[in-house]
Amino acid sequence: MKPLLLILLLAGCAQAAPVTRLVTITPTVPGSLLQCAPAPQVPVASRQSVVARYIVALWQAGEDCRAHVAAIRQALVTP
Repeated sequence: MKPLLLILLLAGCAQAAPVTRLVTITPTVPGSLLQCAPAPQVPVASRQSVVARYIVALWQAGEDCRAHVAAIRQALVTP
């Protein structure tokens, strides 16, 4: 009876095998995020107001691209 008790005690100390499971996540990125607003055409600068409007339009196109990149980055981050 003592060997049976010894076997039961040793079995209680055994470690369980680690569970390894791989999960593949494929995020979807909408096509609208893969294109940026086009850069504005460089105007013929006859006045400072024309240059100012060009700079604003250029900044807005860049901001559109930065927003798309941020959205893609967030979609690719695993939860």
